[in-house]
Amino acid sequence: MTDAPAEPFDLLIENVTAVLGGEETTQYRIVPDTSIGVRGDRFEWIGTARGTPRADEANRPTAIKTIDGSGKIAFPGLISTHNHVFQNLCKGLGDELSFHPIVEGVILATAEEMNAEEIYIATLAACAEGVRSGRTTLLDFMVGLPDIELQRAVVRGFEDSGVRCVLGRATRELWPTASHRDPWYHPLDEALEQIRQLATEYDNGLPNPSAIPAPGNTSTMTTKGLERIVEFVTDSGSQATIHLAEYEAERTEGHERWGMATIAKLGEIGLLGPHLVAAHTVLVDDAELDILAETKTQVSYNPVSNCYIGAGIAPITRMLELGIDVSVAVDGSSVNTQNMLETLKFGALLQKADMKDPMALNARDMLHMATMAGARALGVPDLLGSIQEGRLADFFLFDGMNLTSAPVHDPISALVYTGGPQSVETVVVGGEVLLEDGKFVKIDEEAVVAELQERSLAVAKRANTERFVKGRRLTPFAQLERARNGHCTVC
Repeated sequence: MTDAPAEPFDLLIENVTAVLGGEETTQYRIVPDTSIGVRGDRFEWIGTARGTPRADEANRPTAIKTIDGSGKIAFPGLISTHNHVFQNLCKGLGDELSFHPIVEGVILATAEEMNAEEIYIATLAACAEGVRSGRTTLLDFMVGLPDIELQRAVVRGFEDSGVRCVLGRATRELWPTASHRDPWYHPLDEALEQIRQLATEYDNGLPNPSAIPAPGNTSTMTTKGLERIVEFVTDSGSQATIHLAEYEAERTEGHERWGMATIAKLGEIGLLGPHLVAAHTVLVDDAELDILAETKTQVSYNPVSNCYIGAGIAPITRMLELGIDVSVAVDGSSVNTQNMLETLKFGALLQKADMKDPMALNARDMLHMATMAGARALGVPDLLGSIQEGRLADFFLFDGMNLTSAPVHDPISALVYTGGPQSVETVVVGGEVLLEDGKFVKIDEEAVVAELQERSLAVAKRANTERFVKGRRLTPFAQLERARNGHCTVC
């Protein structure tokens, strides 16, 4: 901590308990009576309320805007490394469906009917919902709708929400034996050109490209197409992201196509590496984990989503033992919420239950995954993930003095195990206050919710995906009997 500059800050948080450090899980420091000075989009000063313990009142730092953080805890902004914000329009449609039915029957079918304004409001609502749980940054994975205006609708939602985002624009080819239904064939050259264009249009404040390639998964990409993604990433300096090891057939498909496991093939062609965020990565064996570790591939842990569709439990503790960088994410409609705090708690508890070990993961592990590991996944470990002078000023104030969280003995434990949207009071992204005293500054929350409800019902009706809700009239036992007899349980 250093002395405060004499000139006023743009934003000053006083008298707050700050969670500092965090480059490693063992390096968190909880510092009471801290002041945080922000100038522009950066943390400029972390100190005491009066600059130094011996400073007099005349040397007290000033600011254009000052927030009293008494009784509050300042955390670095949370980063979600796998999201599908457009799927907010599909929320509630996919209950009790497994991977292929929810992707093909709900998500792709509904997406075919979405227009730009519907996608925009879905994005705005998803970003705002995430803000209420302390999420300041997200890596999105937008479906490969060919019309660039539909991609721009997502970007517009990012910008109007004030949240820091990276747009993953899906690339989807068709190889001859692909099992997936794919309603859009968009030549890879055109998709990559869209990504370049979107990156020039959207400034998220990060030095690397704001729009990146996002192959849907290996089953809808040719080998040459995957190699082209590697070339694009190398030439542009961007990250990339892909769904990986999310369903059992992927391993079979890999051996049928290449005579080796899918992960082994991706390592061979150079797609794996620190530039790649592999979402889910649930069904992996020891040899595949070794490849991910050797290539330093980033893994995005999606605990709630993986359980919602019955995909399984990712071997996170084993990944961490091997030195794999693991971040955390909420995913899309296959979770029905953008609540990062729910994801942190569930993510820890799931590993404890799976390993039958209460020490498998702890609160600090989860906070690290949602901050510094997320920053590394985005390729900016020196800019995000920690409240530290010189870094981007993305943070939130947590109020533990409510029935859900009180009493607070350990702030990090309180955040992960008892925290919820009711405890997130103030959220700042790049020095801009998005949420203050629990109220949004930039958006009309009530109007956004009302429009999301109206538009979601309308698009589900057009796509006839509302039928999945009607199918739930069967009792669970009747659904099970129909499934045993080979019938669709929701049709």
